[in-house]
Amino acid sequence: MTEPQQAANAGVPDSVAAWEERYAGSDPIWSGNPNEALVAAVSGLTPGRVLDVGCGEGADVIWLAEHGWEATGIDLSQTAVDRATEAAAAKGVTASFEVADVSTWDPSGSESDAGELRRGGYDLVIGCFLHTRLPDTREELVGRVSEHVAPNGRLLLISHAEMPPWAENHDEELGHGLGHHHEPVTPNGDFALLIGGSPVRWEIEFAELRTREVEGPDGQPAELDDSVLLAHRITD
Repeated sequence: MTEPQQAANAGVPDSVAAWEERYAGSDPIWSGNPNEALVAAVSGLTPGRVLDVGCGEGADVIWLAEHGWEATGIDLSQTAVDRATEAAAAKGVTASFEVADVSTWDPSGSESDAGELRRGGYDLVIGCFLHTRLPDTREELVGRVSEHVAPNGRLLLISHAEMPPWAENHDEELGHGLGHHHEPVTPNGDFALLIGGSPVRWEIEFAELRTREVEGPDGQPAELDDSVLLAHRITD
């Protein structure tokens, strides 16, 4: 990781090393398929500029690019970003990936048609299963992510409404020491955090719990609920 990348990630102490250790210490972690809740939420939207915060190995960004979006993904892990870049290239997909922490990142490489640098210039910003770490709070995290939404743009948050029964000792068993806060999330709760900390106006497009079937580490089947919030930034 280069010095500029390290500096860009300075806002989340220890998270860079922890996430990099998790990705670099294993084969690809995720399936390579897009999040089903994301596909359902986004399919009816007009493609534009989209930012995926915490993009991991890039499956969602690649799907969005394949469906007409000008797609960018950021993640704390260099290994995750490398894998995402390689996966996009293997599919012949044009997408941008960058090692960055949303709390400090400024998309200086993203330019408008007029050539101006744009922060808060994304038509859609996505946060799937974002975790907080002290000293962060979820309200701060939601606020940081929402800052990148353009006027009249949208924010999509997909979160664990509940954690699987095998997750209690997940960090200790894997040994990656990420120390996530596994507090249940609701779509209305996320919306309350969004409007409580944002200087702009928002409205809910939809807020729902979505059930999905999963398989545990020992092959046990389970059903989990995800919190799905799509919020629209209202222009004055």
